[in-house]
Amino acid sequence: MGVKRNRFLDSDEKFEITAMIDVVFLLLIYFMFLPIQQEADLGITLPAEAPPAQNLELPSEHLVEIMPNGMVLLNRQPMGGGDTRELPKLRNTLARLKASSDRAGVKTVVTIDADPDSPHQRSIDVLNALKEAGVELVSFTMNT
Repeated sequence: MGVKRNRFLDSDEKFEITAMIDVVFLLLIYFMFLPIQQEADLGITLPAEAPPAQNLELPSEHLVEIMPNGMVLLNRQPMGGGDTRELPKLRNTLARLKASSDRAGVKTVVTIDADPDSPHQRSIDVLNALKEAGVELVSFTMNT
């Protein structure tokens, strides 16, 4: 029996790999240099060249919470229960906070967070106390 010979290995045609290696090295060098060139083309403005920001006056913010049982909290501190419609402790505390903010030159902002199960009259009582204290910037929020 004879040994089978591969006709492709016995042919005189040879595949030159030298040119392919040269092309691969050129591509490798090109793609290594490409990111460096792209980074050099970016126009970056450094923060040191930007003018400093103006000092912004932030308002004095306070949170009034109205609980389902009619209890009123100012910044998580109890200010009055549901037994009376007058809220003198809330009114006096808000007046002091507003006077302090006015002396500092900032606005007083009060956010009312009324529980959905709280009496609606209690929200009116809080709004009356805010009016008597001189607070004009009032907003409502609902945390669920």
